[in-house]
Amino acid sequence: MNYYSGRHRKARKQIRESNKFRLPKLKKILYLLLALFAAVFLIIWFMLGPFRFLLFKYPALSGFPFGNRQYIVLFQNNYELRPTGGFISTFGVLRFKHGLYAGIEFYDVYGEIDDHEYVEPPLVLATLLEDKNYQGYSFRDANYNPDFPLAKEDLIRFYNLIYPDEKIDGVLAADFSFLESFVGLYEPLYVEGYELTERNLFETLSAIVSDIDRRDEKALANRKNITSPLVKQLLFKSIMPWRISKVIDLAEKAFEEKHLLATFQRKRLEKAFDKRAWNGALPKSGYGDFLAVNDANYGGMKSNRYITRDVKYELEVGENKDILGNPVITATVTIRLSHEGIWNIPLSGAYTGYLRTILPVGSDIINGSDIIEETESALIIGELVSLKPGEEATYSYSYELPEYVWQGDEYRLHLHKQPGTDADSYEVVVRVPQGMSLETEGMTVRENLAFYETDLRSDQNLSFSLVEDKTSPRIVLHEITAPNEITIVFNEPISPNYASDPLLYQITDKNVANADITDSITIDSIQVDGNAVIIRTKGMKFQPNERYKVLLKEIRDTKGNIINPSPRSVTVVQEDIDFFEEPLDEEQKSSDTEGTLAPDPDISNDG
Repeated sequence: MNYYSGRHRKARKQIRESNKFRLPKLKKILYLLLALFAAVFLIIWFMLGPFRFLLFKYPALSGFPFGNRQYIVLFQNNYELRPTGGFISTFGVLRFKHGLYAGIEFYDVYGEIDDHEYVEPPLVLATLLEDKNYQGYSFRDANYNPDFPLAKEDLIRFYNLIYPDEKIDGVLAADFSFLESFVGLYEPLYVEGYELTERNLFETLSAIVSDIDRRDEKALANRKNITSPLVKQLLFKSIMPWRISKVIDLAEKAFEEKHLLATFQRKRLEKAFDKRAWNGALPKSGYGDFLAVNDANYGGMKSNRYITRDVKYELEVGENKDILGNPVITATVTIRLSHEGIWNIPLSGAYTGYLRTILPVGSDIINGSDIIEETESALIIGELVSLKPGEEATYSYSYELPEYVWQGDEYRLHLHKQPGTDADSYEVVVRVPQGMSLETEGMTVRENLAFYETDLRSDQNLSFSLVEDKTSPRIVLHEITAPNEITIVFNEPISPNYASDPLLYQITDKNVANADITDSITIDSIQVDGNAVIIRTKGMKFQPNERYKVLLKEIRDTKGNIINPSPRSVTVVQEDIDFFEEPLDEEQKSSDTEGTLAPDPDISNDG
């Protein structure tokens, strides 16, 4: 018994001594692995910069560790502008397997993806593309919806018509402007025997695509498409560690300016990109005012390289109140399109397009067009556009904004940039009632006006709140405007409750021109017309260049602010002007007649 107990004790001792050696070694290895992981994580964290949020989204993005992901990748030619950024010239499928990059393959938009039964297009699209060769709605035109997350659903639907068993987890899109900038990082690049730079990329690719025998089906089928080898070369060069920071900066700028877009099927991933406005979603109604101008080129030319767009947005803040007690705002948007190109088919020819002006739901259109679309989140004014080189067209619409553009006591405006555009000119003008002013950041305020101008490279948010009128009304004009009629004009509307009381006025002859005649003037009636007070009198005799003192007391604007000083006096003058068609005789001249009054350059206080 003791013998076996002794052996067991000895064995346990040996195990403990062995563990004393192994455990510290295992701990060291574990610590080294953790340190290595932390170092790699920190390096990647700092390298990713604005994209570091993807570290926590990587399993959802890539399927790591046990899943797979597939994404449609679009190359949109924004020189042939479409609602989400451009005509889909090439598309690819990006694959991840078990969280690891598994490659990307590119396909022709006129190839197998087109091999499906006829699909009825939207009415506007059918009208614009009406042609004997038009084969119906297809993948290459499926970015018709200007809201990219919604266009994604149409793109996936068309893809699944041909590949029904493939699950698509999202859609990524890059436009030609991004591709040019990407090439610019590594220029010159040599692809398929061509030397490519940022400057010659468009011309070279256009020549490759268009300089063929268009009547030769074999030539059309075999024409070169160097987009695929070009992109693969760019991706290969970009994985070099010393180049990643430049690629990250380029990608961030492209997402901000909507030359890159990404929208996903997984809600949390989509929410992360939506939060940064990187998914190409239109603004939602209910959170303030917004304006989105969206243009689509369906003429087949690359004319958007030569078309300028100028947008002016005018806001008139009225005196009337809405049901929530906020001022009613009337908006007017004016869009000018100018075709600066020349006849240079197939690049710059006649431009045929569909212009959409997208407004908040609930806007009451005063002046619109024949095409009105209404969705759950927006109201759309549509316009069919036709421009030849050298022509321009202007479209203007006005509408009353819904109540919710006021968030509390603050008006909010979102200017939404269309994906694929470069820097359209935008001007915002705000007018509030005279006497009031605005508090705002980013806008220039001039009394009751505010201005904002920008070349819209990314979405912009503006806001303002009203500053109540606490200033006294100012007199800007005072004159005799007709026989026995004195008009005094203020810089803002005057309250009729005070200004129409004759007891608040006194008019006396100053006897400057003719001391022999002293008029005894009485007030017959007073009319208040907005900014103007019109005093009709009796007793004013014809005395050329005679002056009269008009004393005003307690005159107030519509906000209750009193003139300063009060009482206040101004001088009006009879000019030597004949108000009557027939010459006056001596008897008429001595009767109650009067001349016109010029404004006194020195508004004085005689009281």
